[in-house]
Amino acid sequence: MIDVIKTMIGEICQELSIDYKFVSKDWVLILEKEGKTKFVAGYKFDLNEHVMGLIADDKYALYEVLKYKNIPVIEHEIVYPPSNHLQYATGCNTYAYVKDYFKKHYGNIVIKPNDGTCGHHVFHVTDIQQIDSILDKLFESHSSISICPFYDIKYEYRIVVLNGKAKLLYEKHLPCVIGDGNKSIRELLLEFNGLYFKDKLKDSKYDKVLKNQEKFQYDWRFNLSCGSVSKKIEEEEIRQKLILITECLLKQIPLKFGSIDIIRTVHDEFFVLEVNSGVMLDHYMEQNQDSYNQVKEIYKEAIKSLFYE
Repeated sequence: MIDVIKTMIGEICQELSIDYKFVSKDWVLILEKEGKTKFVAGYKFDLNEHVMGLIADDKYALYEVLKYKNIPVIEHEIVYPPSNHLQYATGCNTYAYVKDYFKKHYGNIVIKPNDGTCGHHVFHVTDIQQIDSILDKLFESHSSISICPFYDIKYEYRIVVLNGKAKLLYEKHLPCVIGDGNKSIRELLLEFNGLYFKDKLKDSKYDKVLKNQEKFQYDWRFNLSCGSVSKKIEEEEIRQKLILITECLLKQIPLKFGSIDIIRTVHDEFFVLEVNSGVMLDHYMEQNQDSYNQVKEIYKEAIKSLFYE
């Protein structure tokens, strides 16, 4: 955990008279009160059932569950390495399988770890010649990967849920800037997200001055850890749409504390992208300096729930 979250948890535990100790290089938090012991591992609280956590963190498994429950969800297929000869991997353990999928989806797919987070090792593939090297790289450290069609996304939204309620909603905006004929790409990106880009724009290519209305997109991923920014959802109609999808999902799967990512395509279709069994709000707090108390209340309710529900 980062220091600001550790400080926050320390304050919460003091306020609730809970003894606490960080162990395992601060990865595990032990909470003790009135003879009860509870745990937090990373950003995962001891609230979700273990099986629910496993499903949430497995992109293909989650897709299959939500599809079965008629929740709108983006398509995922699973791929195993060719070295996996077990029966369950039959038919989806070859590079040819991925290339066939690529052709089926008009040469526009995403390849990523099946259990990945934060946009790490996520590849948008439009060239079939890239597939072998990407799969080689991913299978060096992952026992399975996911493939899905590329969706043309207008916005991505995150909804933090706790005890059946949406506690925090925000939308993510891509690191995409539009020129005015005067400012360089560097200046525009620093205006867009100075915290992220302050030490990432040393290359001379960012000296270029964009023409009026010319676009430059730094990254296609909506992750806050990749340069995107979080913003308040202004349209109440959209908020209510997201809450409705979230409530439908929570009626079907027992997620007590986690976050749900929902995409809105350029055609105004809404799909669940993924569910996270941990709640990471450090980047959100960095970008929203007035959000400390709001985030603290969410974590405080979660810690109360460990002991009193």
